[in-house]
Amino acid sequence: MKQRILISLMLSLLLIVPAASAGCINVTETLLEFNGTDGVFTVYYDIDILPKIYIMAFGGANIVPEVEEQFASFDKEDVRIKRLDYERAVVVVKDVSFYNKGYYFHNPHNFGMNLTKLVVDPPDNLPRTYLNTNSTRSIFYKDGPELNDTLPANNSLLADFR
Repeated sequence: MKQRILISLMLSLLLIVPAASAGCINVTETLLEFNGTDGVFTVYYDIDILPKIYIMAFGGANIVPEVEEQFASFDKEDVRIKRLDYERAVVVVKDVSFYNKGYYFHNPHNFGMNLTKLVVDPPDNLPRTYLNTNSTRSIFYKDGPELNDTLPANNSLLADFR
C-alpha cells in the first residue's frame, strides 16, 4: 500500500512540476562578449527549488524557451544555446557585428523585452553596465588576438538537446 502511494505521489509530481517550471527562471544579469562578428551572451538566472529538482532529474529542456525568449528579436536561425546549467546559459548569436578594416562594429540590437542588467564587455575596453534596458548600444572595437575563445569553459553542461 505504501508503495502505491509513493508511486502515485511521484507520478503526480512528474505531471505538476513541468507546468510549474514555466516562468521559473529569474534572469539577474546578461553579459555580452564578442567572438569575431558573433555575440556571446551569458544569461545568469535563479531557478526555484522544485523546477531545479525536475531539471536535475530530466534535463534542462523545459527552461530553454525562457532563455530563448530573451533573443526573440534576433533571427531564430542565428541563435544557438551552447551551454546550459542551473545558474546560467551561454547563447551565441551569429553576426551581431560586422568587420571592416581592422575593426568590428556593433550596431544596436533590440531584445524585445526589458533586461534588468546588461553588461557589455568589448575585448579592447572596460565592461559597460546598463540597467533596465531593452537594447545594446553602438560600439566598435579593434581586431586582436584577445578575441579568441570567449566561451566560458567552467563546468557548464553542453546543450545537446537541439
